Amino acid sequence: MKRQISTPTMFLISVLGVILFSAHSVSGGSLNNPSARILGGSSTTEGDWPFMAYLFERGNGQLNGFICGGSLISNQWVLTAAHCIETVDIRLYGVVLGEHTRSVVSTNEQVFNVSRLVLHQNFDVTTFENDIALIKLSRPATINQYVGLANLAAAANCSVPQPIFSSGSCYTLGWGKTSNAGSNSDTLKKLSSLYYHQVFCNLFTLGNSLKYGGRVVHNCEKRICAGSPQTGQDSCEGDSGGPLVCRHSDNQYYVHGILSYGTDPCGQGLPAVFTKVAEMRAWISSNMTP
Repeated sequence: MKRQISTPTMFLISVLGVILFSAHSVSGGSLNNPSARILGGSSTTEGDWPFMAYLFERGNGQLNGFICGGSLISNQWVLTAAHCIETVDIRLYGVVLGEHTRSVVSTNEQVFNVSRLVLHQNFDVTTFENDIALIKLSRPATINQYVGLANLAAAANCSVPQPIFSSGSCYTLGWGKTSNAGSNSDTLKKLSSLYYHQVFCNLFTLGNSLKYGGRVVHNCEKRICAGSPQTGQDSCEGDSGGPLVCRHSDNQYYVHGILSYGTDPCGQGLPAVFTKVAEMRAWISSNMTP
């Protein structure tokens, strides 16, 4: 039996994580119903996050067919999680840009067919390693106030010190469930998220491996942990594929993670696990082909 971290130890880890990450600042899931989901988050304003993408199954319609979130990284490519794509049949999927309130059809929305799907060749459906995918839109997006491009974290491997962000500098974004038994959020939500050092990511997932479906994050893997240490605040089912964004010294937000999975049920005061964008930049660039 895997050792469970005691409540006092978990509290110490949370406190140490807050201290460590406050000390400095840089100036839906689909497959296997993964528990990567925003609960207890706050509302956003239309146009606040113009790079957010909304992935849906065409057969169920734009509202009821919602699958996952994503990030627009060029005028024709969306970055998301590989587990969001159950089959590479491009006819099954659609993408909405400029989406904010799911139940309202807005003139700010741009709706696309999909012309290409690229899943990481080493994506593991059991461990969720390399949980990353690219979606090519059927035509270029029109960039405006409500549809814009995401900045991506600079390329880096595990030998490069992990960036440190002050509390309140990072957010998880999505339309996921607002409670474990509830439905997806009608409006785009954000959750203030601590970006934990990978040492803590390993401790959280190892000590609570059953809650994470046995998916443990080991040191120097291409994954990171982020979330709220408060019970009842978490990413939740439907937030998968959406970004972890952090504010840099230029006052711009950069995508550091792609939401992969979390605890089941959500809202247990434990962080979610994200694919680390900085270590996937080479893969992203090499697969954004014409």
